[in-house]
Amino acid sequence: MALNFAKAEFVRSAGRREDFIRDGLPQFAFAGRSNVGKSSVINRLVGRKNLAYVGASPGKTTQVNYFLIDRRAYLVDLPGYGYARVSQAEKERWAYASELIGDAFQHWGNGRVLLDMGTGRGKSEFVIRKMAGWAVDQFLEGNCDNRILMLCPLTLLHEDLENRRREEYLTVFGDASEEEWDLYEEVLTVITYQKLEQLCKGDASDHRSLQKLLDRHRIIIADECHYWSEFSAFNINTHYSFDALLQAEKDHTVIYMSATGRDTWKLLDEKGGPTQPERIYRLPQHYEYVKAAYFYARHNLVTILKRLPVGEKAIVFVELGDDLAEMEKIFGDTAAYYCSPFNERYRKKYSDLSVCVKDGQQLKDILFTTKAMGVGIGLKDRGVKHIFIDQWNPLEIAQSLGRKRSLDADDTCTVYFRDYSLDWYWGTNSGLKKFRRMLLNKYLPAQAYMAGEEEFDKYLHSDDPEVIQKRIDKSKILEHNVVTGYHINPLGIQQVEHDIETLDDMISTMNYPESFMKYAMFNLHQPIKAYRFKDLEDWLYAHLNQPMDSEEMTEKIMSFGYIERYQGREPGQMGLNKFLPCYGVKIVSDRENKRNENRNKTFWTLMKQ
Repeated sequence: MALNFAKAEFVRSAGRREDFIRDGLPQFAFAGRSNVGKSSVINRLVGRKNLAYVGASPGKTTQVNYFLIDRRAYLVDLPGYGYARVSQAEKERWAYASELIGDAFQHWGNGRVLLDMGTGRGKSEFVIRKMAGWAVDQFLEGNCDNRILMLCPLTLLHEDLENRRREEYLTVFGDASEEEWDLYEEVLTVITYQKLEQLCKGDASDHRSLQKLLDRHRIIIADECHYWSEFSAFNINTHYSFDALLQAEKDHTVIYMSATGRDTWKLLDEKGGPTQPERIYRLPQHYEYVKAAYFYARHNLVTILKRLPVGEKAIVFVELGDDLAEMEKIFGDTAAYYCSPFNERYRKKYSDLSVCVKDGQQLKDILFTTKAMGVGIGLKDRGVKHIFIDQWNPLEIAQSLGRKRSLDADDTCTVYFRDYSLDWYWGTNSGLKKFRRMLLNKYLPAQAYMAGEEEFDKYLHSDDPEVIQKRIDKSKILEHNVVTGYHINPLGIQQVEHDIETLDDMISTMNYPESFMKYAMFNLHQPIKAYRFKDLEDWLYAHLNQPMDSEEMTEKIMSFGYIERYQGREPGQMGLNKFLPCYGVKIVSDRENKRNENRNKTFWTLMKQ
């Protein structure tokens, strides 16, 4: 009995041997060189234009694609061999996501798709190269229904994606005419989340523009979608873009991409229902380029930086804009500094990325930056050998760690994570307590507002009106408009509550490295050691079991350990014993009570732990 080729459906893309179909049905495989016409033959047999993907350039089919015919046999489209219009190095760079997904994206249909993939795993390249290339081919065949709208969190990332979009196009298609480039721009549009939020929040004209934008594009890409978890604490409008994309899932293919999307995946499931397992694609982050990892004390940061080998670059992720100003006083023009254009206090001074990074190269030996650099920007700089991360938030730490894009096996670096339990001058985990207070100040006005009109009125009259207004202005999750009244960001509330809960747990743990590893969103596949100064280590072991005047020992340890006084104060025995354990020693004290020159004098002895 003849096969009815009109009854054809796409079944699966397989990139691994274990994914091949072995159900006993006959399989007719189409093999040949790249671009010889295998996919075209399949389309001709089934009488459909676009069942099998036909590329404008060789090498587009990257997986084994199965098409079930009349439920009785398979036509199998094999990847071509031979010519492909990209170098092997290029293919290795972008193939991760592309090989995992294959051509399945052509058949996703409306709804949600998650790309849970580490930094540098080819998510953006998959969109701007493979998906956009397919959309161009579809457009040339008269199918204009596959335009792509790509969202990104920051203007600087938007500019980067625009540049990469053109580069990727030229890499695949060679020198292109302006008409051909215009066609590529026709099928792929890049905007920021903030632009979408402005349209959602705006007037009737903005709403019409929004609808026109969504109607024009069938596929929506939410790049770096942890934006909703990370930016909600200081962007009052994030829920507008989040809600818009959830609503768009009904009649669009909405693809959410992130290397640190754990909280976002949970949020999507809570607000929009569970994601179908077969529409989740995962590629773990690999950190083969990390050759060593350390915990360091914040007061040692400057010393470590000044001791780095000449010619080796370092990027330092600090927590606050104030930290940039502090470091500028020390390093001046020898270093570069960058913060978000949303930073009201420092954006005019530190928000020019062009003086920090160009073409993936770090322009100065040391770059100090806030988390603004931790979203989407990739440093393809062999000279970057050290990454310091002063941040506490696990999501931000994971993103910052992924900014280094290793070029090959020899392109390695050392990473350093701040140990907050070594803040001797304020007490254990004092830095974490400071961030908790800052978050609580954001949260309290919104909490009073959510408690109801009566409680909010009490809050508004609990202090000087100007003071209350300043607190609301700084909240970023509660906003007051003289026309529309108060506006709250529910995503911001959720994120701040989550962050406070995480900080409370971290603070309650006296061993910060232990709590750090509990929340870490990465696996370095190696232990993180405490950073040790060799000269301090040598001095400590040379003076074991030797009683010494406490003032003299304090001076020596501070000198060899590069510990500075804080507000004129020195660390006592308890403060010193916070960071001596990493050297395997501790201080025990004794007081001399004899009638001599040492009466009532405190002596310390270094003992092995």
